[in-house]
Amino acid sequence: MTPPRTIVHLDADAFFAAVEQASDAKLRGKPVAVGGEKRGIIASASYEARKFGVYTPMPTARARKLCPKLIVLSGDFERYEQFSNWMFGYCYDFTPDVEQTSIYEGYFDLTANRKKSAVEIAMTIRKAIGQKLKITVSEGIASNKLVSAVASKLNKPAAFHEVPPGGETRFLHPLPNKWLPGIGPKTSTRLNAAGLAQICHIAGTPLEMLELLLGNQARSIRQFAHGIDERPLVPLREPQKSFGQQETFATDVTDEEYIQATLRRMADSLFAKVREEGRSIRTLTVKVRYNDMGEDQVGESLLEPTDLETDVYGRLHNMLRVAWKRRVSLRLVSLKLANVYTRAISFPSITSFRERSFRN
Repeated sequence: MTPPRTIVHLDADAFFAAVEQASDAKLRGKPVAVGGEKRGIIASASYEARKFGVYTPMPTARARKLCPKLIVLSGDFERYEQFSNWMFGYCYDFTPDVEQTSIYEGYFDLTANRKKSAVEIAMTIRKAIGQKLKITVSEGIASNKLVSAVASKLNKPAAFHEVPPGGETRFLHPLPNKWLPGIGPKTSTRLNAAGLAQICHIAGTPLEMLELLLGNQARSIRQFAHGIDERPLVPLREPQKSFGQQETFATDVTDEEYIQATLRRMADSLFAKVREEGRSIRTLTVKVRYNDMGEDQVGESLLEPTDLETDVYGRLHNMLRVAWKRRVSLRLVSLKLANVYTRAISFPSITSFRERSFRN
């Protein structure tokens, strides 16, 4: 019989806001939020701000009404990425099996580490992050990803909870159904209406009945409800560094509107790929090639990452005019999107604010 795994889920508390407070002692103990400058949505709120009812994602205007002394910062993504690298670096000190699911949370597998107990290692990592980075993290230890993640998130901030092998159902069953993967707000409401408000209710429901409510998700969700999660850890792979596209014109072009339309079409295509990979970008580069094969280009970085082409249409117009230094006909135009982030780093858009529900 295969021995149970030992999986630790690490989740940084109010990460963006916490990094700002760690970097500036004047912000510590004060209500701080990091928000999207354009969209006016709170992306991260310190626990001092949460006491006033400020949560993610919330319109900044509403957050200011709830907390008049709220300090709203636009965010520093290079700094957040650096803190993330440092944070997960402590995990790599003990195991190569690390899966980073976002910039501020992930899993690490301690099954093969026999020198120290999982609790001792997790506490060592937690202490190092607190002392060196001045941020707090929550950790859950269990035999699988599902239970460890719930254990870390249930009583944030600074949570630490171990669920021993064999105790998965005892831990999960009293909890609301929303804690299971695949159950969002709408599905949760539907299950509540059917009398399946707790995880134990789902576990005790015949599969055929669950299929009427959950469709083809029923089998996996029922397994989760029994505390069974066989998903492996997926080590971090190198993300795509950039997305690019170019177009060589059949004949040399001088029509600026046509070239602008070409760039917008490229943006549509590239951002579709960005979203498909669950990423966002922060840097744009427009390059032009003249009829004599000479080239010019211009690059520009956004204040915050985005996965929406509509955020860059206006910039592309100005960037083309700057790049097109010599007012002669063009043979080629290209667009490159770089500084690629996992989507979790980007601020929620108005659309995602309407459609998504955040637990933490």
